Amino acid sequence: MSESAARRLELRELADEQVTLTALEAIEASQAHGLSQSQLIDVLNDDARCVLGAWWQACESSTCESLDGESPLAELIGFVVLARGPFEAEIEAITVHAARRGQGVGARLLAAAIAQAHDWQRDSGLERLLLEVRASNAAAAALYAKAGFTRDGVRKGYYPLADGGREDAWLMSLPLV
Repeated sequence: MSESAARRLELRELADEQVTLTALEAIEASQAHGLSQSQLIDVLNDDARCVLGAWWQACESSTCESLDGESPLAELIGFVVLARGPFEAEIEAITVHAARRGQGVGARLLAAAIAQAHDWQRDSGLERLLLEVRASNAAAAALYAKAGFTRDGVRKGYYPLADGGREDAWLMSLPLV
């Protein structure tokens, strides 16, 4: 990338032809508790789920466009998995590559997930957006609270720990109506 090149964050829905399983696995490998390959395959092929990817796109000009409309210099750095139920939507995962944290990517993915949930609400009357977060993940809990999520409860011992112990999950929700 030249000195005049810039980078732009672009969010778009992931599909098998847009991203390889290898790229998703690389992100998950940077996590302490990532999704398995079979879980990633299931997520990408489930019509009740929306998977949005965050791409750093290298730009050779101020417009960040290439002639074919696709940047050959794009890097997948995070994603969000959103599931649609009959009455509620749920954020099943927000994952940002460990090396790319602290750059606002998680906040952008969360905002995109909330926007998608609001679109679904207008279409079918969903009432709220749910998520769960590890009790030890203070940064994520603060991000969710800043976006308007409130704590609704706790699942005791929900997440497994590497040492064989268990960690609580905080249940959070955001009204969509």
